[in-house]
Amino acid sequence: MDIEAKVWSICDILRADGMHIGTYIEQLTVLLFLKMLDEQQAMGSGVPLPEGCDWQTLKSKQGLDLLNYYAYTLLPKLAEQSGVIGDIFARVNNQFREPVNLRRAIDELDEVNWSALEADVKGAIYESLLERYAREAKGAGQYFTPRSAIRAAVQVIAPRASEDIHDPAAGTGGFLIGAYEYILAQTHGGADLKREERRRLKSQTFSGGELVAETRRLALMNLALHGIEPEYFYLGDSLGPGSHTERRYEVVMTNPPYGGRLQRPPKRPEFVVESRSSELNFVMHVASTLRHDRGRAVMVVPDGVLFQSGEAQRVRETLLEDCDVYTILALPQSAFVPYTGVQTNLIFFRKPGPTEAVWMYDLRTGIPSRTKKARPLTFDLFEDFLEKQPGRVEGERSWVVKRETLAERDFILTPERYNPNQVARYEYVPPLWVAREIQEHHHRVAEAIKVLTELLEEKT
Repeated sequence: MDIEAKVWSICDILRADGMHIGTYIEQLTVLLFLKMLDEQQAMGSGVPLPEGCDWQTLKSKQGLDLLNYYAYTLLPKLAEQSGVIGDIFARVNNQFREPVNLRRAIDELDEVNWSALEADVKGAIYESLLERYAREAKGAGQYFTPRSAIRAAVQVIAPRASEDIHDPAAGTGGFLIGAYEYILAQTHGGADLKREERRRLKSQTFSGGELVAETRRLALMNLALHGIEPEYFYLGDSLGPGSHTERRYEVVMTNPPYGGRLQRPPKRPEFVVESRSSELNFVMHVASTLRHDRGRAVMVVPDGVLFQSGEAQRVRETLLEDCDVYTILALPQSAFVPYTGVQTNLIFFRKPGPTEAVWMYDLRTGIPSRTKKARPLTFDLFEDFLEKQPGRVEGERSWVVKRETLAERDFILTPERYNPNQVARYEYVPPLWVAREIQEHHHRVAEAIKVLTELLEEKT
């Protein structure tokens, strides 16, 4: 059976019932999870469900009785449960209009023993759903990081099963899954790990946080389909105060939201500036949650973090003092197209600090902009970077910049600013992408105009 085709045929049923992509992925997620729980219980394992709230009961009903049971009994009762059951079903409402479509979806799901499928098969299928969601649903791209970038970042970080690995802006769980797959590859699929180490890997090694309940549900399901059931995966604002700020991690990997303005600056005593910039606050948050003796991190950050003055410069100075910023990779233009057109970078840092020199790699200058179909962001683009990075090898696109030089230039960390080859190779940027940049940062444009207007008024 072509399982991926089966999944998309179910999605067609849900679309025919009037659901948009975010909604039908949510409904498919809860039905699939319920089916897998039934399969696990048939094998004598799995999480127990309240009496009368299970797959077999759902499957036995027809017509309006089926729709009413699903909408007013099954979903509400499961949402009240503690643990992973409540996490998956929290805030889920029925979106089916016609009982016949719910019946068809149940019958299609019932034809497959999902628990018997390899985790990588189930995970790959679900990842394809999430990728399409990121492409098609407005605003959903912020929760999905291109897997080629994740794979390259994870290879540099080289996480281990014994470490605590965290993502405070987990989205759909891409970085955590990337780290898990890397660990499996390094341990012959986990065969080299002892039983207790395998148990820890599946439940305790990985943790995360996510602000949006619906996205957290997708992440938990994505992790579960890959064989990961984290004990700690909170719903809430990672930038705000709370018990999550007291935890420390050996590894943090994240692609936090950027370009937005918070309603008010977070009140965190460990933050060196009070800023409404989400990206600057996440840099400070990640640095503060690393273990002081051996923590290391990789973050996706927009260009502004690396060169802007004021708050951004203060954050960079502190980061260079407290941490060893050992690698910065400038990603190609429009690397995250179609999710966003913002220019981005991978920044790697570790504790303890300070930074003595930064190895920089420019994968942008002279590289054609990425496009969804003709020039997607593929893993082969990172091959030279990954080959040179361990030895901090200098070349046409890579160079080491000492701390004294950084200090002379206001601690700007943009790789192309320090190109010793003085090669100016800037390609033509289409007007549409310029317009997209302005649109995504319209609040900053408006603020800049306001400042300029005030200055002019002071002079007149």
